[in-house]
Amino acid sequence: MLLLALALAMSLAWPARAMDVEDEALADRPVSGVRIVIRGKNQSSEQEIRNNVRIAAGQPFDAKVVKQDVSTLYRLGRFGQVSADAMILQDGSVEVTYTVDEQAIVESIDFAGNYVVTDQDLRKAVPLVTGAPRDDFLLEQSVMRIKELYKSRGNYLVEVKVDESKLDQGLLLFQIIEGPRVRIREIEFVGNESFPGEQLEAQLKTKPWVFLFRKGELDEELLIEDVATLDRWYKDNGYMDVRVDRRIELSNDQREVKVVFVVQEGRRYRLRDIIVKGEGGAPPRVLTREQIGNLAVIQRGDPYQRNLIEKTRKAIEQAYQVMGYIDVRVFDNYVRVGEQPEVDMLVSVREGSAFVTGLVHVQGNVVTRDKVIRRLVRFQPGRPMDGRELENTEKRLEASQIFREPRVTPQTPDAEDPTVRDVLVEIKEKQTGSVNFGVGAGTDSGFFGEVSVKAQNFDLADYPRSWDEFLGGRAFRGAGQTFNLAIAPGIDVSNYNLTIGDPHLLDGDWGGNFGINYRNRVFQGFNENRTSGIFGLSRRIGDFWTFSLNPRVETVELTNLGPNTPVDIWEQRGPSYVSQVMAQLTRTEVDNIQRPGRGTQLELQVGYHGAFGGDYDYPQVGVNLTQFFTVHEDFLGRKQILRLRGQAAYIFSNDAPVFERWYMGGRTMRGFAFRTVSPKSNEVIGDNPPATIGPSTTYTPVGGNFMFFAGAQYEVPVLANFIAVVAFVDSGTVNNDNWLNEYRVGIGGGLRIYIPQFGQAPIALDFAYPIVKQELDEEQIFSFTIDLPF
Repeated sequence: MLLLALALAMSLAWPARAMDVEDEALADRPVSGVRIVIRGKNQSSEQEIRNNVRIAAGQPFDAKVVKQDVSTLYRLGRFGQVSADAMILQDGSVEVTYTVDEQAIVESIDFAGNYVVTDQDLRKAVPLVTGAPRDDFLLEQSVMRIKELYKSRGNYLVEVKVDESKLDQGLLLFQIIEGPRVRIREIEFVGNESFPGEQLEAQLKTKPWVFLFRKGELDEELLIEDVATLDRWYKDNGYMDVRVDRRIELSNDQREVKVVFVVQEGRRYRLRDIIVKGEGGAPPRVLTREQIGNLAVIQRGDPYQRNLIEKTRKAIEQAYQVMGYIDVRVFDNYVRVGEQPEVDMLVSVREGSAFVTGLVHVQGNVVTRDKVIRRLVRFQPGRPMDGRELENTEKRLEASQIFREPRVTPQTPDAEDPTVRDVLVEIKEKQTGSVNFGVGAGTDSGFFGEVSVKAQNFDLADYPRSWDEFLGGRAFRGAGQTFNLAIAPGIDVSNYNLTIGDPHLLDGDWGGNFGINYRNRVFQGFNENRTSGIFGLSRRIGDFWTFSLNPRVETVELTNLGPNTPVDIWEQRGPSYVSQVMAQLTRTEVDNIQRPGRGTQLELQVGYHGAFGGDYDYPQVGVNLTQFFTVHEDFLGRKQILRLRGQAAYIFSNDAPVFERWYMGGRTMRGFAFRTVSPKSNEVIGDNPPATIGPSTTYTPVGGNFMFFAGAQYEVPVLANFIAVVAFVDSGTVNNDNWLNEYRVGIGGGLRIYIPQFGQAPIALDFAYPIVKQELDEEQIFSFTIDLPF
């Protein structure tokens, strides 16, 4: 008892002292109170701090709770330092003390040294606001954002600091040393032996400065991405051991940099063998390993290139898809073998199951009739589901220009027959009607303007039942027909036409169209006015051939005849009634219908004037052959294209009217004036009305019944696929039964400007000179065509 009393007396006499909160002596002692110590300008209230701590008087002391309270106070962002300690009082209880150092309050934000960027733009980059306490995280973020802002403007060497001495006084001052504006002058490659620098540079997003076209900004993150791109590109071409890095070399004035990409290519690996495995490593069930190997595009000994691997993988998948295995998946990998630069390609085939097509469901068409969509869907119920059609159908629906974002999805297998799967076709309808404005000009056509109304999903039978339905665009829609109303007045040529077409007349395989057209054309010595009714039928034959039958009836009148008008024109001034039926067989086999690089276009024509009566009666024939060759294609996919074109036509009569005969010149035969490659006449009517016929000093083209043209054009791109230069030779003749007599030849060069927003036809500017011509020919050195929609 004496010892216990002595120990108690000593504990009561022991002076209280601060202890670490994790001291075991504090555990589970009762908390007698919480004390708050605030160091700073006392911007924070003691009660605010107490509201954010969990430890309270009367609770047992818990070091974890105290540490969580410290973290909570830190997260408030108002204190630079937060600490906690505890003290054992004489009665054995614990007093907890939280000591906080208040952050300085940001009373104002200012910038020094900025000339390129305004204070307003810099403030937008700073996440801190006045009246808030100092936050070191936001301070660091502010510095980074200011640097990024300067680097985006070319000041790559910018330095930004925060004046700590001013910050204690409430002023957040960013001191900026902008440095010179840096731009990339050159990109260089070191160690690239297999590929030229131009080919490697084409893979990069970092580009050098080009006056007016590129800023040439230096972006470190973009450089890191470019290094990864080059590494991947080399490996895709078989260089598995490649290593790529970059360095930046500043000029002496620190205003320009040269970016150097350092490449260690290593060896190029080739394919040694193809190893095929099915699911779980077992042999494939449907196709044998030999059959799958024979489908491979990449062959043994070929460089292990990604493009050949992808083609191989796709060929294998398509072989399965055509048999109904729509879930087939083909995976590729490789293993290195031996010490030679060789790899084995590992092909893993997950075949899945074969399915038969069930029902085809269409969703999303509010206006468009189901049959318009189903024409483009080639799944056949009851037949093996061709997996290729999932993608091909989407492409056809997109190409129709009626729908957007089409989705073709096979549904889950039928519960009663798990080998059958329905197909869901989901579409979103476009607003296919449009009003278009444009202007055009050309040496043949003069200057003209155009206003047109077009609809791609027209329905002639869907007439409006009210004005609201018509004005709301809910009428004349949904049958997949085409409608075009064009008004194109011009100085030399004016055209007004209305055309309606249906690609599937009576839901059959024949397409048809009809239209009316009025054209006024100013020629040398007279004006030609045509009012036409045009009809047409067409049908595709296989994948490449198209047959069309095009009847037309029209009235033609020649006006504004003068004293120098040839007799032929005067006698045929009309009005004349003309009818014709033209049968045409076309074969189109090109790689790109808009800008062919390879392939052939062939047109065979047989026509008869007078098929429906009229003032003239004669047959005619024609052939037009165009061949495209890609002479060279660079690593950017730019093609140098040689186009060879031949055309011949013959009218089996010398009595054909002047407005139906053949003429060439202008854009149809460069180097010669418009329509002047033709027989000419100077026999004119001297008076009006005519009294005498005699010669004139003016020779006017009157056309011929035989036409022949042969030409070649070579096109070389010079700026991406937007600007190209051409060199060409045009040759040919137009005469009356003289065949290749009176031959002409013109040579020249020109410029092509392709602007997708202006349509597929380029702006064409050509200079040509006739090297073989006839006595009465007229030269035309420059010719052009420009068509600009608004």
